[in-house]
Amino acid sequence: MLELSMIVITGLLVAFYTYFLYKKRKGMENRHGWKSMVTPAVFIIAPIAALVSYLFHLGGMFTWLFLGICFITGAFYTKYLPQTKENH
Repeated sequence: MLELSMIVITGLLVAFYTYFLYKKRKGMENRHGWKSMVTPAVFIIAPIAALVSYLFHLGGMFTWLFLGICFITGAFYTKYLPQTKENH
């Protein structure tokens, strides 16, 4: 029962985040091309990879290394995210 609820919740959250990201980015100017999509893609891939590693008992060094590389890559590409219209 726990695995089923984790799959459903993760699937709903990833689908909602993907839809929200698509709607938000649809009308925005994209100066940096694909680089501005790396950080959101990491935040979509990471929970799926963590769920797969939990379900198939792959919680070893490979999973931690993969997630670490994903988050470091996402952190590096945050400088290419589009700026908000608010003045800070």
